[in-house]
Amino acid sequence: MYRLFFTPGWFNGWDIVFDAVGLLITLLIAAYSWRMYRVNGDNKFAYFSFAFLLVGLSFLAKIVTSGILYYTPVRDVAADVLRPVAGQRLELSQLFYRAGFFLQMVTMLGGWLLIFFISQKSRARLRKFHEVTQIALFLYLVLLISVVSNFKYFVFYLTSGVLLGLIVLNYYKNYLNTNRNANAYKVMLSFLFILIGNFFFIFVFLAQSFYVIGELFLLLGFLLLLSTYRKVVRA
Repeated sequence: MYRLFFTPGWFNGWDIVFDAVGLLITLLIAAYSWRMYRVNGDNKFAYFSFAFLLVGLSFLAKIVTSGILYYTPVRDVAADVLRPVAGQRLELSQLFYRAGFFLQMVTMLGGWLLIFFISQKSRARLRKFHEVTQIALFLYLVLLISVVSNFKYFVFYLTSGVLLGLIVLNYYKNYLNTNRNANAYKVMLSFLFILIGNFFFIFVFLAQSFYVIGELFLLLGFLLLLSTYRKVVRA
């Protein structure tokens, strides 16, 4: 059975609960953003909504693959569904596991990349040819990194860490530029918690308990982000 890395046995299933909460939060933020876009027509909110839909899709892919890995009844159902294309002895089943992890990675990286663009100083985008080609290059790199990360999982978390670090830096600049606004600070802090969680995921090979710590920081970051975003939307 293919796995990216091994996690503490006692935590198997709890991480699905954490990720399910993360999925719900991303969908709520996406819905809030889309409502703001419909109200004021600012494309930034539409992009933000799409970014969190991508992150939510990543959580969903992780929930499905983790459920198949952890629970025999779920794995048996998946085997019956895949047997016509994976072979009677499921010789090709590893390809489907890798496809699930690829979907988890490419959507997460795509979501962080889009949030990074949104968090930069506002200006007209996609108006010049070289900017369009840069976006295409980034998409290519996201796809390539997601493929490589199926064999070296820490490449995915390293790349996520770089993107999240840049996002935190951009929101820190925004915090300073808004006269140290409390909501701007909380948004920055939310992504900082997510970054710290991502940092622990990188070093799971040293201690499986790092996976638990990473999940806790990830959940804390998304909960704080949801709370802050609701306040901003209602303001």
